[in-house]
Amino acid sequence: MDTTIDWQGIKERMELWWRGENPERPILNIEAPIKKGVHPPGVFGWAGSSSGEAKPDDTRQRDTDGDYEDFWTDFDTIESRHLEQFPHLAYVAETYPRLRTNMGVGSLALYLGCEPIFRRDTVWYTPAFSSVLDAQVALDPQNRWLQASLEITGRGVREGKGRYLTGFPDIVEHLDILSELVGAQTLLCEMMDEEEAVEVVLGEIQRAWFRAYDLHYDLIRDGEGYASYGPFQLLGKGRVAKLQCDMSAMISPEMFDRFAVPLLREQAAWLDKSLYHLDGVDALRHLDSVLAIWEITALQWTPGAGKPDGGDECWDFIYEKALSAGKRIWAIVGPQNLGRFIRKFGNRGVYILTHAEDGAMAEEQMRSAEQICSKQ
Repeated sequence: MDTTIDWQGIKERMELWWRGENPERPILNIEAPIKKGVHPPGVFGWAGSSSGEAKPDDTRQRDTDGDYEDFWTDFDTIESRHLEQFPHLAYVAETYPRLRTNMGVGSLALYLGCEPIFRRDTVWYTPAFSSVLDAQVALDPQNRWLQASLEITGRGVREGKGRYLTGFPDIVEHLDILSELVGAQTLLCEMMDEEEAVEVVLGEIQRAWFRAYDLHYDLIRDGEGYASYGPFQLLGKGRVAKLQCDMSAMISPEMFDRFAVPLLREQAAWLDKSLYHLDGVDALRHLDSVLAIWEITALQWTPGAGKPDGGDECWDFIYEKALSAGKRIWAIVGPQNLGRFIRKFGNRGVYILTHAEDGAMAEEQMRSAEQICSKQ
């Protein structure tokens, strides 16, 4: 067992964050190597990745040729590269070693009929249907990719005890999954021309999501009832999940309110704790609709490539609205904005992902956060 990780303390502090009661400082997830300039061996999701998705840290390895199925689906292969990286990382505040179980972003699409194209840095999905009109959506418990996901998750939970946490893969939901199943362009057209058919298939995807979630949850929850959702390093008691609708960047508020909001509300009401991932400036038009779903617990904001850091003051209005709506906030904040952000938003209900040059800098970031909050 890794006695350097305060597992119980992390669980208790995360639970306080979900309730908006963390008293001493924000939750801090700090990505840092132990030693400055010593780059950890590659896994993915390193160096500023907000969700732990497939973003390789070594661009020399971004090759697209070869067979990468085992890279994503074989537990021993997955675990070995994580175990190689763990000793090189600093675990400060609420940062902890975790096994990423993703087979790309939106693996529910694989469970429902898409086929994967494995690359080292990502997984693409081939559409399973030409239209929502011929989509036959049902979760087959014997689906090859579902079984692979459950095998990875189950073995990770069993073999990682006391060493690392294994969380949910990024299964994703409703419109984003339907976009994978039929293709984004087809879906956008049929959301205008085949509204009722789209709603029917979305309902089927929703039922499949609940079932896929529970199959993984039964493996992940511990004896105290805590569960870890891998993307965004979420941990809490009960059913925990990240929710999203990246398709929202391409649709109107009216479409979002019709096709996405009812499903999001149903999911959030069923879950014990939920975080909504708002991705990119084109999705900001739906902010008020998301915040109006009172069942959603927290909001996470990703500005997108080429935009100011998530801790920049230009985004303060998002966090202010979220906190005023009774949500917790999860923010990607660079070291240059860390002090300002904490002085502005304090500690209660605040979760920050940042990075540091080394473990010593990470420790100093934690102490500084505590000092700022003690004076407020």
